[in-house]
Amino acid sequence: MALRTAGSVLVVFLWSVAVALGQNGWSVTYTTQSICTLKGSTVEMSCSYTYPSGYIVTSTFWFITNNAEGNPVSLSGDPDYKGRVMYHRDKKNGHTLTITDLRESDSATYMFSFITDQTRGRYPVSPGVTLSVTDLQVKVTPTWWATWKTLTCSTTSCPLTGNPTYIWYKNGQHLDESTSPQYKYSVYNDYDASYSCAVKGHEDLHSPAVCVQGQSCSRVTYTKRRICVLKGSTVDISCTYVGYYSTTSTFWFRSDKSTPEDLTTDPGYAGRVEYTGTYRGPFTLRITDLREEDSAEYRFTFKTYSIEWGHSFPGTTLTVTDLQVKVTPGTVTEGSWVILTCSTTCTLTEIPNPTYIWYKNGEELFSDSSPQYQYSVSRGGSDSYSCALRGHDKLSSSKVTVDTSSLSCLKVTYTSRGICSLIPSVDLPCTTIYPTDLQVKVTTDTEAGKRTLTCSTTCTLTGNPTYIWYRNGQSLAWLTSQQHSVWSSETESYSCAVKGHEDLRSPAVCNQGHNCWRVTYTKRRICVLKGSTVDISCSYTHPTSYIEQGSFWFTQKHPVDLSSYPESAGRVQYNRKTEKHHTMTITHLTEKDSAEYKFRIITTDEGRFSGLPGVMLTVTDILLEMDPTSVSEGERVTLRCRTQCAVGLNPTYIWYKNGQSLTNPITSYNSLILDPVTSYNSLILDPVTSYNSLILDPVTSYNILILDPVSSEDAGNYSCALEGLERILSPEETLTVRYGPRNTSVSVSPSGEIVEGSSVTLTCSSDANPPVQSYTWYKKNGGHYQFSNVNTGPHHVFYLIKSSDTGEYYCEAWNAIKTGRSESINMDVKYAPKNTSVSVSPSGEIVEGSSVTLTCSCDANPPVDKYTWYKKNVTSPKASGQSYNITNIISEDRGEYYCEAENIISSNNSTALMIIVAGKQTSVLTAAVGIIVVVLVLILCLSGLMWFRKKASKSTSDTRDTADDGQVNLLESEDDCVFFVEHFLPHVVCPLFPSGRL
Repeated sequence: MALRTAGSVLVVFLWSVAVALGQNGWSVTYTTQSICTLKGSTVEMSCSYTYPSGYIVTSTFWFITNNAEGNPVSLSGDPDYKGRVMYHRDKKNGHTLTITDLRESDSATYMFSFITDQTRGRYPVSPGVTLSVTDLQVKVTPTWWATWKTLTCSTTSCPLTGNPTYIWYKNGQHLDESTSPQYKYSVYNDYDASYSCAVKGHEDLHSPAVCVQGQSCSRVTYTKRRICVLKGSTVDISCTYVGYYSTTSTFWFRSDKSTPEDLTTDPGYAGRVEYTGTYRGPFTLRITDLREEDSAEYRFTFKTYSIEWGHSFPGTTLTVTDLQVKVTPGTVTEGSWVILTCSTTCTLTEIPNPTYIWYKNGEELFSDSSPQYQYSVSRGGSDSYSCALRGHDKLSSSKVTVDTSSLSCLKVTYTSRGICSLIPSVDLPCTTIYPTDLQVKVTTDTEAGKRTLTCSTTCTLTGNPTYIWYRNGQSLAWLTSQQHSVWSSETESYSCAVKGHEDLRSPAVCNQGHNCWRVTYTKRRICVLKGSTVDISCSYTHPTSYIEQGSFWFTQKHPVDLSSYPESAGRVQYNRKTEKHHTMTITHLTEKDSAEYKFRIITTDEGRFSGLPGVMLTVTDILLEMDPTSVSEGERVTLRCRTQCAVGLNPTYIWYKNGQSLTNPITSYNSLILDPVTSYNSLILDPVTSYNSLILDPVTSYNILILDPVSSEDAGNYSCALEGLERILSPEETLTVRYGPRNTSVSVSPSGEIVEGSSVTLTCSSDANPPVQSYTWYKKNGGHYQFSNVNTGPHHVFYLIKSSDTGEYYCEAWNAIKTGRSESINMDVKYAPKNTSVSVSPSGEIVEGSSVTLTCSCDANPPVDKYTWYKKNVTSPKASGQSYNITNIISEDRGEYYCEAENIISSNNSTALMIIVAGKQTSVLTAAVGIIVVVLVLILCLSGLMWFRKKASKSTSDTRDTADDGQVNLLESEDDCVFFVEHFLPHVVCPLFPSGRL
């Protein structure tokens, strides 16, 4: 047993643990009991088996589940393993199961089973092999802040099988290899360092890069590890990258180059390479007009001021493939079936559920989700076939030629290749040549008294067939030629068949007259829906010398009268339309009713005759297949209403969405495309809202509904039914349509006015599928919007909102499909008046008798709606309004003034302003003389202090009082004192004489 992954050269051999289970010559030996391997890799599980002699093994397979009847279901038929499972059987009873591109959902116990030709039947053996699929991840311990940390390369669910070698990367550069999952050195807690690990031989399945400290380290994450695309198409290879420091350069390169070379400068990619994307967002390499030589591993690197992302970190492996048509078998014969397969060298990742288009001689033949096209070979010359994929019609495969010029028998000739009709139905005239059922032709040889019976068709069967003859339903094994002679006097019935096709026996004919032993069935094969009702009819004759005593229907499981069995009670009924016509009706059909039904006549003289072969009844479910079930808007979806067999000759299908019938397809089409086949029933509805194109498909059990392009309105639950059996609906299939964010908007909570200091939340809402993954907030700054918030959530919270937060905001929502942007919303933050101040006009000295205006200014939202003026130590307001005019000023007007500004939020007071009033002005000469006098008085005071004390009654004194608020208030003095207005440093000068004159 070996673990393998695409592109890896390492093969890890597992230890061989024999697990033999069974007895009495029956056994299965598994190589190992359990396997743990990496997601995305390939695994092989092997076993050998034995069985007693005398048995022949007819089938071998692996399984994990049983069906409703308890029988194991082969993995090769499980849709979850489609294209990923391979069986290999050797000549020594060994069997190997290979599963590629492992997924975590593949974790299960796998068991082997084989089927023999005898009644022992299946031989499943447990416990089997337990497979666990896991991912790699780097664990950093301790998780809290520490100077040195330990790195461990661990798996998420189980220890890897074998003894893997671990590879370590730091910032994308190969660091070390070791058999221990723990990195041998402790690492420093650099904020810019990231680490990743891989298992040798599976380097492309490395773990995500993780930060040692924080979440801002340098790292690269590739969107896909492997991509397979068609030659000539366009591919996008994407990654996201983060640099701890500012990025100085970025580019993509091929890993097979000795020195990393920017693809945009590589001559081999000239004009075919384009870079798109942004920091932290998907950064995409787009290559157009792909060639096979473009198959390589592509890596991304970037540089910052301190590091360059390593060149050894595995990137995305691209495989470019062509479409090819394979023909099997290699040699064709008339009447044989040819299978054409449209294949690629790898599974297309960009088209996970492709629709294949087939072309014959350059003209479109039909389309289907199956890569195979099967048809019966007939004469017609050499035809060329090719295939393409829907959406990539121009990238078709090379043509292959199937030569049928030497064959004859099957032919369809159309009267016209084009029809234009105004009515919703039209006749399609054509002539056909095809082999009819086998018939026995009787010719009489009157001279010999014999008759010649010939088993014939309308054309000559190829391959020298061997014929089988029946008399009264009993095989005449010794007769193998196409003709047989009988006596004219015989009254028996004869029929014939071709060996290997005994079920296609001809109708019985009477050698003489019309009353021989025979049963003729109205239909040889019937296909009906589960839950419906069926009529199985026949006509019969018997020799006139016998008298009919009874008749009934039977099967191999119920060899006597079917109506007598308990499970048939109330469901099986016999009816006779005429004397020799018999009908059996079965109601409430189930899949267990599928069988071959035969009619038996019982007569006198122990006469018994059964019509063999009988009527093959197949009971089928009606199923809806959706391809794919999840799409993005603008893509194509194909829905198929399928039955296991053709129900009726030309069934009409009805489509339902969310339980409501869609437009009836019978009367809604207006375009007919003819294809050289004889049965038509496939419907393409295009576009979704106006069904107008009918494409004729040669398979009578499919009805196809195509939504192209699909929109989000098409999402829902779909089902289908057959006309006339509308009550029997297929199980619903859900169509999920992915689309980018739309109707993106911003809302504010709480609603209403926003007041400074409160908590406000902006919420970004968007309709998207899948849901939005990240949000980005922007605020308008001047004429441009700037990134506002690093939060990637839908909420932008202002816990204590400020007036500076006022402005226009919008958000962007991203969900990996595209980005949706909201309309801008204006957020107006209300706040109380602040920075309130008072100014005086005119400035300078205020003189008694003049006028002055005080103005109150402040910042407020909404604007101030009320101003009130106050004078300190005065209870009642002085005035209202933004300006306060004081006219004809007098000395009593001196003092401190302040204003109160008020809006609906609150109010705020200004700082007090000191008003000092000056008396009437004197001349400059008077002022100068006054100063000289004051100086002389001071000198006299110093020299004659004692004298002035005695004369205290005649002296005057100046008193100065200082206010608590730091401003100087002047006590009342003579009228001729001069007052000056100065904040905090007022001063006064008084003349020596009361008159102010010398």
